[in-house]
Amino acid sequence: MQPSMSKYSRSQEIWACLALSKARNLGCRTWQKILEVFRSPAQAVARSGYWAEMGLASKSQAGNFLSRDWEKEAIDEYERIQSGRDQVLIWTDPEYPDLLRHIPGPPILLYYLGDISLLSNPCLAVVGARNSSVYGLEMAAGICRDLSRSGLTIVSGFAEGIDRQAHMAGLSGSGGTIAVLGTGIDLIYPALNRDLWEPIKKSGLFLSEFQRGTRPEAHNFPFRNRIISGLSLGVLVVQAALKSGSMLTAGYALEQGREVFAVPGAANLESFTGCNHLIRQGALLVQSADDVLEALAPSLGALLKQDKLEKKANCGKKGPLCDGLNSEEFKVVNVLSEQGRLHIDELTDLLDMNSAGVSRILVHLEIQGVIKREPGMYFSIN
Repeated sequence: MQPSMSKYSRSQEIWACLALSKARNLGCRTWQKILEVFRSPAQAVARSGYWAEMGLASKSQAGNFLSRDWEKEAIDEYERIQSGRDQVLIWTDPEYPDLLRHIPGPPILLYYLGDISLLSNPCLAVVGARNSSVYGLEMAAGICRDLSRSGLTIVSGFAEGIDRQAHMAGLSGSGGTIAVLGTGIDLIYPALNRDLWEPIKKSGLFLSEFQRGTRPEAHNFPFRNRIISGLSLGVLVVQAALKSGSMLTAGYALEQGREVFAVPGAANLESFTGCNHLIRQGALLVQSADDVLEALAPSLGALLKQDKLEKKANCGKKGPLCDGLNSEEFKVVNVLSEQGRLHIDELTDLLDMNSAGVSRILVHLEIQGVIKREPGMYFSIN
């Protein structure tokens, strides 16, 4: 379902995405079915008169679309986007994440603020209770900090409690953080997180499926949750009751074929019944970032291969300097070979490189089996 080269301009594609998203009775799973046939949203809209005949939509759905009752709302949004007041990521953009594209009912258009390049990073979703315990907050902070320093981007929902802690920890490392909103991109909700708005806008990324001015209505948040899991290789539930939004996100993860992780909690605490239930059902019990990285290693390796970043390393008795590494990877291996076990901060200083670059190189080398990670963010030749 990857869109191919289109004869239509990006402006035409934006208009088509707005038309499809604003049309009444035309849900995201219906237009997903339509886009499995047509090359792009613009082509799909141009051929909308044939949808019913082709079995892509019901007669009533096609008729409602052809009545153009969505047009005024789409025009208002289109003018705002074209004026530069809103930035959007659309279905045909090369930056649109492939993982998200293939979930059931993906968003056709996303509003964003911040660093759109974070969408090319491997991501982990981290969710949990708003009214979280000290233990839950500490676990979220430690795990997310180490994952971000390893190059994984932390995705969460910008809520209080665990979400907030996950975003703060994500910002502390090279992986950064993505906040998926259940409101318009212009609304800071909850107000408690106002202090996080500028740091995430500057160094992270905000995403929302909802147009400017959308209020925090309860029915918006399940739509947000499917994007949180859809962007990610897996979902880590840090603290959650059995009936909670976090468990809903875990359910989306399972539907989307993602890994599900959970931090265990006391058996007599209601706020951990969801986590403990997930573990009983087969979710991976997580005590540290290493548990997550080990489980995701095959998926991370596949991503590196897909992006042509994976190198074949053959480190045998001849020593740790391996064939198939690029120049920066070669430098890291050389330093670890000469110096032995090093903390990531020491390694960064010796290489005179930025920490984000070193973290990503270490992830690549670890996945290839050239180096090994030790507790406390220490690294050595494998």
